Amino acid sequence: MTISWHHGQTLAAGQVAEFKVWAELVRQSVGALHIFLPLRDRGLDAVVHRLTDGAYITVQIKGRTELTAAGQVHITVTESSLVDDSALIIATLIDGAELGELVLVVVEGTFRSLAARDVVNGKVFLTAAFEMHAGGGSRWAEHLVPRENLAARLGVTSMAMTIPPLDEVSILDRGQEGFLGEAEVIRRLAEMDALEIFRPFPDLETVEVLVRHAESGRFLGIQVKTAGFDAASAEQRVYVRRSSFRPAPSTFIVVLGWDRAAHRFADDFLFIPSVDIHSIAREEGDFWVLEVAPASSRHRRLDGYRISLRSLPSNVEKLLSEGL
Repeated sequence: MTISWHHGQTLAAGQVAEFKVWAELVRQSVGALHIFLPLRDRGLDAVVHRLTDGAYITVQIKGRTELTAAGQVHITVTESSLVDDSALIIATLIDGAELGELVLVVVEGTFRSLAARDVVNGKVFLTAAFEMHAGGGSRWAEHLVPRENLAARLGVTSMAMTIPPLDEVSILDRGQEGFLGEAEVIRRLAEMDALEIFRPFPDLETVEVLVRHAESGRFLGIQVKTAGFDAASAEQRVYVRRSSFRPAPSTFIVVLGWDRAAHRFADDFLFIPSVDIHSIAREEGDFWVLEVAPASSRHRRLDGYRISLRSLPSNVEKLLSEGL
């Protein structure tokens, strides 16, 4: 199979490279690596969530469609585009329908120190040039990884899997109210310029909205629950599926109240550390169940987790800037 490149070749090559890398990581890890894509481009192409230990890995992808006359892959980036020295650069040749046999995987800080440096019209360009074979004396040789070892380079092998494969994880239909709640959380977080927001593709795990602090580089994951209420049903149940729920200090459950009659969200919400769920929720079959009363002035024993919805972005920003 060959790919025909027309207008926007560079952009198209980059997009193809990104999604081929995401597919390889999910396939090779059997779902232990989850991909979060940015809702606004701030320089990072994705955050990879390693479920085996909960680590978040920031990633930039660089792709090329052909070799140079010398048989090398040339990757050139502007120095200003490198936004996180701890992020991984994954650079690859797109070889027909596949990635190249070898993939360059290198931390941005190392890339910056090893790359050739050129200044054009006051702008600094960094270039890596590597051949598609292992070994040799190239400065990039130790950072070249066989395509089939890409997930292992990010810390996961299929032999080390301790979580259910993707086809064993059930996906709940959260319905319209659930979608409204997620959109509201994302909208409010977007008001805070220091916060970068990512969504998982596919949505298969505890974290549904991932937030990164641009300055500190810290992460906070959010699962959003929306409890709709009206005059006839002020008390609601919120269900958290136990099989896919993985609590972590950096993960929080946000429970919004949606007033069905007024078509608006309640003025307060529950901001619950995921590590507290087992002690405040009731176990019911495959679920943790929280009984909430969003129409009430109190949330019974959950009242300690209640804060103003208006303060959501500032609370998240404070946690990430000061440390969880």
